Amino acid sequence: MKANRLFIACVAALSLVACGGGTELTAVLSGAAEKPSAVTTTGSGSTDVTVDGKKIEVTGSFKDLSGNATAAHIHGPADASSTAGVFCNLTVPAAASGSITTDKNAGSCGAIELTEAQVADFEAGKYYINIHTAANANGEIRGQLIKKE
Repeated sequence: MKANRLFIACVAALSLVACGGGTELTAVLSGAAEKPSAVTTTGSGSTDVTVDGKKIEVTGSFKDLSGNATAAHIHGPADASSTAGVFCNLTVPAAASGSITTDKNAGSCGAIELTEAQVADFEAGKYYINIHTAANANGEIRGQLIKKE
C-alpha cells in the first residue's frame, strides 16, 4: 500500500514538472511606452499573461486614463520600438480604471488557438498590450510582454 502511494506521488510530481504550467509573461503599461510617439498621461497599468499550450489567459488592471477605455488589444509581433496590428481583443470596462481580462468571443484572446510560431514569438517578447481611449485612439498606455523571471 505504501509503495502504491509513493508511486502515485512520484507520477504526480513528474507530471507537474513535465507540464510546466505554461509561459508566464508580464507587462507594465504606460504612456511613455506608446509608439511611434509617447503619450503624456497619468494612466498606468499592469498585466500578467499565461501562454499555456495553444491558449492565452490575461489578467491585469489599469487606472487614471484620460477618459474611458474604448478598446484593449494584444498587438504583434513587434519589438518594443515598433508597432503592429491587432493580434486579439481584450476585455476592459468603458471606464478610466478597471480590470483587463480575456473572454471566449470571436476575435478575443481567449478564443485564439496559437501556432507554435506564435508561442515562440510570445516567449521572445514580440507582443504588447495597448489600451485605447477617445483622446488617444492609437493607444494611451502600452506595455511590452516579457517573460517573468
